[in-house]
Amino acid sequence: MADIIRNFGQYICKNALQHPAYTRKLLLAGYRAFGLRLALAPDRRLPASRQFSARHINRTVTRMLSHPEKAALVSVFMPCELLEAMDIVPMCAEMYSAFLCGAWAESVFAESAEAEGIAETFCSYHKVLLGSAYAKILPAPAMVVNTSLLCDANNLTFRELAEFYQIPQYYVDVPKDQNEESVRYVADQFRELTAFLEDCTGKKLDPGRLRENMVRSRDTVNSLLSCMEYRSSRCLPGDVTSELYEIYLSHNALGTKGAAKYADLLLHDFRNAQPAKGIRLLWLHTIPQWQKPVRELLNFSDRCQIVGCDLSFEGLVDIDPDQPYESMARRLVFSRWNGGQERVDAALETARALHVDGVICFCHWGCKQTMGLSGVLKNQLEKQGFPTLILNGDGCDRRNASDGQTSTRLAAFLEMIEKGKHHG
Repeated sequence: MADIIRNFGQYICKNALQHPAYTRKLLLAGYRAFGLRLALAPDRRLPASRQFSARHINRTVTRMLSHPEKAALVSVFMPCELLEAMDIVPMCAEMYSAFLCGAWAESVFAESAEAEGIAETFCSYHKVLLGSAYAKILPAPAMVVNTSLLCDANNLTFRELAEFYQIPQYYVDVPKDQNEESVRYVADQFRELTAFLEDCTGKKLDPGRLRENMVRSRDTVNSLLSCMEYRSSRCLPGDVTSELYEIYLSHNALGTKGAAKYADLLLHDFRNAQPAKGIRLLWLHTIPQWQKPVRELLNFSDRCQIVGCDLSFEGLVDIDPDQPYESMARRLVFSRWNGGQERVDAALETARALHVDGVICFCHWGCKQTMGLSGVLKNQLEKQGFPTLILNGDGCDRRNASDGQTSTRLAAFLEMIEKGKHHG
């Protein structure tokens, strides 16, 4: 199957710039075909929750590409209950680029962006997204809705694409101060966003639908938090791609029936999972799910498992369905990634709660925040007894990663932890 996907990606790269309309249809057909495979022949090594997440995310990507005229281009941190309540499809920028990478088709678009003057050091998720737009592969969405939280690239990419497509943009500004005044400030922006969406679509928001979405968000968050109790002592079979899917399901998908079902299935799987075994790892930041040594060492391994990724937990805050705007605002303002020390504290708390043996801090290409904070994370985690590996690489562009270096460093880190556990 890997050879088929790789050949498919090479064919996409060969035709993308000369035949964009054909290539776009081919990509969508490829994703649909892969979705059929997931439905008919799922990976039986995965528990039910993670089989479901693979199918659901695939349907989500095909949905946003099939109906771009009903879509809003969003960043992964953007709460989308309001969009879903108005039948607007969230088009997650990072997930779109991750799927291009999964199809072995990202390089032509990264190069296309660089040819237009985008810096080589720009975040690869955003660079691939921009290059896909310049190559006329990314279909024009109806609008752009994004937030300032965390990512510098947000402030450049989404404004550029709004101008490129000549479509309206709404920008949610998130203050650094984590207090109720900031919550009110952001909540008022979500109220203004409602008017913006009504103006763009010509439809009125149904408050009842929004409340239904917020109820599902609350229930989903509660189920995901309940899973944390089991993550500390159980071992659930999984792969790095499933960890990446959970990032989307705990962010843009909150409020949907799919995310609620996933969280319920995941909680059921954890309750019935085997006791913990092997090396337990906490992963910080995005995951290079495409990279061979990462997959070989961490997928379905009795030796070691990722028991949590901080990106899946950073925004799980209390939700009040009767205060939808404040609840969405609170998720942004009180994000554990809204500030450097907050992110360090969250990593320490999670490492303790999950009883991990080690931490991997992944420095994704172009992410200045993570690279700048990595030394502090390593220092403070190791002071508390958690061996930490700073792993440089790229979550989305094969050109910026070395399989040999990644394999050597990961293997050495695991051996070090094993020796420490043996002598401890």
